Amino acid sequence: MSETAPSKPRTTEAEGKPRRKGPPAWGIVIFLVLLGGMALINQCASTSGPEIEWIENDLEAALARVSDSKPRVFLYLYEQDDQTHQRNERRVFSQRWAREPLSKAVCCRIALRKDDRQSLKLRQEFVYKDTPLFLLLTKDRTMLRRTEGAVTEKMFFTDIAGPIEQSLKRIADRGDE
Repeated sequence: MSETAPSKPRTTEAEGKPRRKGPPAWGIVIFLVLLGGMALINQCASTSGPEIEWIENDLEAALARVSDSKPRVFLYLYEQDDQTHQRNERRVFSQRWAREPLSKAVCCRIALRKDDRQSLKLRQEFVYKDTPLFLLLTKDRTMLRRTEGAVTEKMFFTDIAGPIEQSLKRIADRGDE
């Protein structure tokens, strides 16, 4: 008896190659591109908004700009090299949730120095304790709100954004009478 090598099973063209299970590779690539694009759009939307118009190192000039359209002064006191200040610049003032309400206030930021007379006066007046200080003031320097350190979105809304909106609403309600 003669032995012959076993032959491979034949496949017809209709059968073709066995189908791979799961989505095709190009489908995964498209999904990842869309997912990345959505994340980028969300990031842009959360960091967009009006630029904050800072008055640098001049509280008196900020107080002089108070008006019915901007009835409060947002004062930010900080030390230049403080890590918390740098975090606030990146994670607070770059976000829409901070930019929107601050566009409705006069914004002033002052870099405090250890050897400066004006800085010493501000440290005493607002009881600055070596950590960034967020203050909401009236035109006559009355402190309405005070928040220190690394501020979260919730803290910012409660202590800064909410009171700014309330003051604008009170002014608008007075005008309707």
